[in-house]
Amino acid sequence: MNAAITIMQATDWKKYSFEEWCRQLGAWINGDNETMVRIVKTMPTKRITQKQRERLLAMYINDESLKDRLCVRRRGTCCQLNSNEARAFQRLFLDVQLIEDEILQEWISSVWSHHVIGNSLRDISSSNDTTVNQIRQDIKCGLAFIKSRYSHFVFETFEKTT
Repeated sequence: MNAAITIMQATDWKKYSFEEWCRQLGAWINGDNETMVRIVKTMPTKRITQKQRERLLAMYINDESLKDRLCVRRRGTCCQLNSNEARAFQRLFLDVQLIEDEILQEWISSVWSHHVIGNSLRDISSSNDTTVNQIRQDIKCGLAFIKSRYSHFVFETFEKTT
């Protein structure tokens, strides 16, 4: 008799590296089916005077906390996963999250936040009240754990460059 093939078995895991699978999953979660455009155009509802324009420009230049949308670095990833591939890859994360180990969960959370969500190391470290180097080590440890558990993946992080 023919056994039913699961999504996990039907997925071509050699298609991407692990990090690229993460980026693809992030794009799938965000619904990015085409290359993301991060430039936001706003149309003023009325014309402003030269004096108002100068005041706005001065306010913009002096505000340290204001982030320009054009300066926020985001790497656009065009989602090329189908729903079955995305669910299969997400299932791997869900399986690891079932392991009750607090330190492992911190590692996996760092991997998820950096590679899937796309947060920078600096943003992750500031939200977790720790250093960038600690987050970098957490990500490496999380990837090493996943590599030991799912050896069929290729990891960009662990590839040797000559």
